[in-house]
Amino acid sequence: MSTQVEYDKMNWLYNYLYKDMSTDEIKNLDFIKEHRELLTNYSKKESVLIDVACGNRVQATALAIQGYNTIATDISMEMIKLANEFSKKHNVKLDTYRKAWIELPNMYSNEFDIVFCTGNSLVHSPDFKSRNENLKALSSILNIDGTLVVETRNWEKIIKDNKKFTAYSKISYEGIDYVPLYHWNLNGMENESNVEIIFQEINKNGDVTLYESSLSFTPFSHDSLVDMMIDLGLEITKDTYDCNEDWYYIYGKKLNYKLECDNTNSK
Repeated sequence: MSTQVEYDKMNWLYNYLYKDMSTDEIKNLDFIKEHRELLTNYSKKESVLIDVACGNRVQATALAIQGYNTIATDISMEMIKLANEFSKKHNVKLDTYRKAWIELPNMYSNEFDIVFCTGNSLVHSPDFKSRNENLKALSSILNIDGTLVVETRNWEKIIKDNKKFTAYSKISYEGIDYVPLYHWNLNGMENESNVEIIFQEINKNGDVTLYESSLSFTPFSHDSLVDMMIDLGLEITKDTYDCNEDWYYIYGKKLNYKLECDNTNSK
């Protein structure tokens, strides 16, 4: 099953998880706090940002509320529909497009100051070759001196821990409690794996209803990701990887290699 189809079927989950957020909560989103230093390097009036795995648009909406010109794309049309509803609710106007990453260079070329690829989305590239092609596409739509932000789970740690289940904290929506549970089916590094997502709905009477979805993914190592970004001409300016942490993100800055080569050749 394709990633697009998998996420089309999961739109209800994202709706439950994020629909009830207030505008104040979005203004103070951890995502904004985490990347505030990077954001302050770019002018709000002149910079253009893109969230290329926008889901239901929480991060893109937060960026727009902060005053940044922001575009949001996703491979899932159902997610784009949720994104439009979410931003409208918070009085934010954003341009949204249903696009795969590999399609973006057909729309844009060297146009964005920051490309956000967050939420562990890169791992849905089915193999090493497609992951490299996707990162190449995202790099190509960056301005010179623009930054590609890649956020991912720490797959070395997840595979080493070999946990079969991950239970998340209870969330409440319209008087009903929900408990997400992940059932991991891991198959080693660079091999296709999948996770079954079991959403437990606990109503006021204590009855439990289960909703199930699944996602396929192909784990990769931290070193593999860093090497791939460097090979694409990106300078690593920040890397939060810690072997004991579950998540990390990397900043890759696009350099003007043509100018550097010209300067070298002129010496």
